[in-house]
Amino acid sequence: MIRAVLIDGIPLASVETMTPAGLYILLVLLLFFERIVPIGRVRAEQETVKYWRDAADKKQATIDKLIETNGVLVNGVGKTIEKVMTTIQDKAEVDK
Repeated sequence: MIRAVLIDGIPLASVETMTPAGLYILLVLLLFFERIVPIGRVRAEQETVKYWRDAADKKQATIDKLIETNGVLVNGVGKTIEKVMTTIQDKAEVDK
């Protein structure tokens, strides 16, 4: 059983028998329909993906730092409020 080898749905046998002009037209059509992609476009897309991945990592690091800072601030405010309320209650008991 002989299997036909295909290049984007075109049998390899017909590609082998094409003239140089036919091969050029095939190449242009494959590029036009983005069946093959120039390496420059692939590298540009990889750079774009890397940029957005780095931006997302930086955003997440900033969010983590803000969460940590907010926790410290909330604890500090809670201790201050507790101290103020204790002082007010002590003074209220002294005034009675």
